Amino acid sequence: MNKKCNHCGVYILDKTEECPLCNGVVEGDGTGDSNYPNIVDKIKKTSILMRILFTVWVLTFGALGITSYYVNGFILPVVVVAASTYYGLFMLWLMTKPQYGYMKRIFLAIIVGVIFIVVIDAVTGFHYWSINYVLPAGIIFLNFVLMLLRFINRRNWRSYIVQQLFVIFLGIVPVILILNGQISHPLLSQPL
Repeated sequence: MNKKCNHCGVYILDKTEECPLCNGVVEGDGTGDSNYPNIVDKIKKTSILMRILFTVWVLTFGALGITSYYVNGFILPVVVVAASTYYGLFMLWLMTKPQYGYMKRIFLAIIVGVIFIVVIDAVTGFHYWSINYVLPAGIIFLNFVLMLLRFINRRNWRSYIVQQLFVIFLGIVPVILILNGQISHPLLSQPL
């Protein structure tokens, strides 16, 4: 049975002793369940799961790296696969953080993905395919995402100005790399 306020007649579903509307006395046994979700337990479970997954990742790729080094004499393939799976773990962790908002999660996913691809290219001998194609494609994709979000949220298009300025700042990076001679195939990097 739920509690009922003597003054205003509102039914109280909590285990409170006074009415939240009029501060009047409530009566009843208060054996009803609380209608508020227990978010703390959910956060703790998610945090524990992410810690377990990260620990398994460290132990697995640590063992694979040591085994590969003693058997083959190099660990390059293990580093590439470890970086790829770590990006998957990062994405999983990012999905469990709703306080970051959709815009921050999209930007972090794309930017960290481009950084991981550049790192993989650097580990495998740095053949410049990551900065020739992936970096400009990532910037183009960020522009496309911003255009799509502005179209979806037309009434609040001003809220995307800071992100657009950030993408413009990122667009300067390929131009600097062209001027330094780092980009050898500037098809995606050249301004029109």
